[in-house]
Amino acid sequence: MTVGEAMERAEELRPGSRVAARTRQRWLCEVDGMLREKFFRPSSADSREGVGADIAWDNGLRDDDVLLVPPPFDSLYPHYLCAMTDAALGENDRYAGEQAQYNSILAELAAWLRRKNLPARGCSWRW
Repeated sequence: MTVGEAMERAEELRPGSRVAARTRQRWLCEVDGMLREKFFRPSSADSREGVGADIAWDNGLRDDDVLLVPPPFDSLYPHYLCAMTDAALGENDRYAGEQAQYNSILAELAAWLRRKNLPARGCSWRW
């Protein structure tokens, strides 16, 4: 999924969002950085090197930049953006629902990474 696709899907779910596009792009950068450190770097899942909003941010994030999480787990991005938007606007019930969907997809991603990639030497998975 690209930055533009994630933002477009989030906009479909939350039309007329009062959160600036640059803020939503920054959220994508932050979540990709967190996912890289917690899930991708500890494993041997280095096939995702060179992609991600956290890497592209320094060169100016564009709509066609590819995000870190591969399909089918990339559907977590629109839910994350909606959750962050809802939190910023004080929509607590909507935030809780979107965050639950994001967490569910994130748990599936973590399980998939554990099955497909052995931890790097000197590193252990803790769940």
